[in-house]
Amino acid sequence: MSTALRHLQTLIRDQALPAGAPLPSEVQLSRELGISRGSVREAYRALAATGAVEVGNGRVPRVGGLNAAPVTSMLEHVLDTRQVTPQHVLQLRRAIEIQAASLAAMHRSAAQAAALEGTVTGMERSGPGGDAFVTHDLAFHETLAQASGNPLFAVLNRALHRVFESSIRRGQHHYADPYHFGALVEAHRKVAAAVRNQDAPGAAAAMREHFAQAELVAMLLELDSGETGEEGGAGPR
Repeated sequence: MSTALRHLQTLIRDQALPAGAPLPSEVQLSRELGISRGSVREAYRALAATGAVEVGNGRVPRVGGLNAAPVTSMLEHVLDTRQVTPQHVLQLRRAIEIQAASLAAMHRSAAQAAALEGTVTGMERSGPGGDAFVTHDLAFHETLAQASGNPLFAVLNRALHRVFESSIRRGQHHYADPYHFGALVEAHRKVAAAVRNQDAPGAAAAMREHFAQAELVAMLLELDSGETGEEGGAGPR
């Protein structure tokens, strides 16, 4: 670990600097530590890659905020290198979103409950397939995570959905018929209704039912990928 990197980590921790707080410039830090600007620049780049700091040309370096990008990059890497499977990621999403649904029922605001139901209406009106449905689906899960009151759920939700977005789109044809599409919308509606009614057990149960459908679609996609030679895996919509 470089001197500059260790110094910045200690500075942020010991001074309890909040997200967005300014950090020393390259010139200032190089003079203070007696090292080259290049060494300081590399330290900032390394920390920026993890989301710990935010840097940009001509801008003051700042302490990084909650950011899904590093988590997304890590998940993409371990999936690409076959260290984990799409099923492993789906299992993680299941655990997170069931708990998020329960917490959302306890902590949601009236505006969040209305927004959640609005995304379900948007899903229903958009019909199966296409970008509009995916947009409403992502908004549903994002709103639910925000309503949970736990900011980590929102970060993990964004990271996991980005990883699964391509396979979500690949699974759309399984919802093309009215029956399966109606069941999908109804699963989301049950979650939204339980959250609105502040029914935490009901919200968790409805989300569990939603993931049971998702796991079935994941199995169907794996069968399809086995026949076509493509990579399988899917997430709930």
